[in-house]
Amino acid sequence: MNNTIRKIAFILVAVMVCFSLLTACGQATETAPKEPTAQGSDATDKDASGDTEEAPKEKVTIKFWKYQDENEQATIEALVEKFNSESETTIVEFESYPWEQYNGEKITASIAGGVGPDVFWLSAGDFIKYVANELVLPINDAFTDDLKQDFLPASLKAVTVGENIYGVPHEMGVQGIIYDKNLFEAEGINPPESWDELLTVARQLKADSRWGLIIPTDPGVFQNFIWYSWLWSAGGDVLDEGWTKARINEPEGVAALELWGTLVKEGLASPKGGAPFDADVAQGKAAMASLGHWVSDNFTQNYPDFEMGVAPVPPREKGGKSTVAYGGWFSVVNASTKYPEEAKEFAVWLFGKDTQNAVDLLTPPGTYLSPRKSVMEAVQQTEYYQQFPHPLFIEKIWPNTRPEPAYPPEIVTAVTEALQQVMFGGVDAQQAADEAAEKINAFLESDEGAKIREMLN
Repeated sequence: MNNTIRKIAFILVAVMVCFSLLTACGQATETAPKEPTAQGSDATDKDASGDTEEAPKEKVTIKFWKYQDENEQATIEALVEKFNSESETTIVEFESYPWEQYNGEKITASIAGGVGPDVFWLSAGDFIKYVANELVLPINDAFTDDLKQDFLPASLKAVTVGENIYGVPHEMGVQGIIYDKNLFEAEGINPPESWDELLTVARQLKADSRWGLIIPTDPGVFQNFIWYSWLWSAGGDVLDEGWTKARINEPEGVAALELWGTLVKEGLASPKGGAPFDADVAQGKAAMASLGHWVSDNFTQNYPDFEMGVAPVPPREKGGKSTVAYGGWFSVVNASTKYPEEAKEFAVWLFGKDTQNAVDLLTPPGTYLSPRKSVMEAVQQTEYYQQFPHPLFIEKIWPNTRPEPAYPPEIVTAVTEALQQVMFGGVDAQQAADEAAEKINAFLESDEGAKIREMLN
């Protein structure tokens, strides 16, 4: 028993001694000056003059994703390298993915899952969906007033929801009619200036191995994007400006649906559709295509013997106004990023600060226009943009353009289904338009529709 008591007493004494030592150490830490190590003090060091220098901060690493495009790849890689060499805070890791993968599960699954890149490219067709679901961050604080003034009002508005800017637009893919110039001249035909003339020319130039006019017939955002130009050139629209009701079932919308239905039903347009058809005109498989500026360099590089003609999308009636959509991509910031300030800085830096960055993207082999005034002024001085067909797009077509509308999936799907029904389902254009309008109005009247309407207005 005595041994046990002695052991307990010994332990208690040891604990008290340790406690006293720890207390003394704590007091010494608070009051005693830090001793410099061989590499300087913990947080600061002093030079010979006595000035205190902060230890350099470790750079953070952010990820940047986009789709693969051989025309842009080298330029983007060089710009990322330039940013990394200049930035004192950030390293950017750049990755690109095949078009179908990027626009399919890659971005959608990654961002919805709260992972993925810090900065990525987002299409206008998907823009509002990401904003409404709070998947991207506002980047207002990275925009200067001078930069805002440099953007075309319509382009800046396209990335603005309420009071917030959510993306940096960097290109405008302007639509038009691409045609086989030699074929037209051989047949003594001029580019069509109305829909009646368009159908006449398509019927005249249709042959067993050649389509009259190629249009995208695979369902989806790209199909809608091309069709909007025909809808607008008829004087119609999908819905009203305030997002309160559908307009697609008005006479202008019905006519635009009927036109595409006629092209497919008469065999004037190929039923295969999709984006890969852009080479059909250059390969002699089509007389005309409803495409845009973005294909011109592909034709120049890969089909040097093909002579391309370019004309505006014809209005419904001769003498009317042709209004076409321009598409493009936005640099946006993932709402789940761990480094929001660094991500915003890079997203705006890429094509929103140094004019030369955007010029580098648009000069050979790029075939887009810029939403920034200073960039357009610069590229128009280059020899490349003074060559056909760039001046035609800039001077004749670009002044009558609108940005691709950023509709939510419910509206996109309603338009897509109407087109598919008219082209392939044997449905009357008015019926298809009415059904689309009913779906659109149901969405606009829903809580989600009200939420987006409030955001936009």
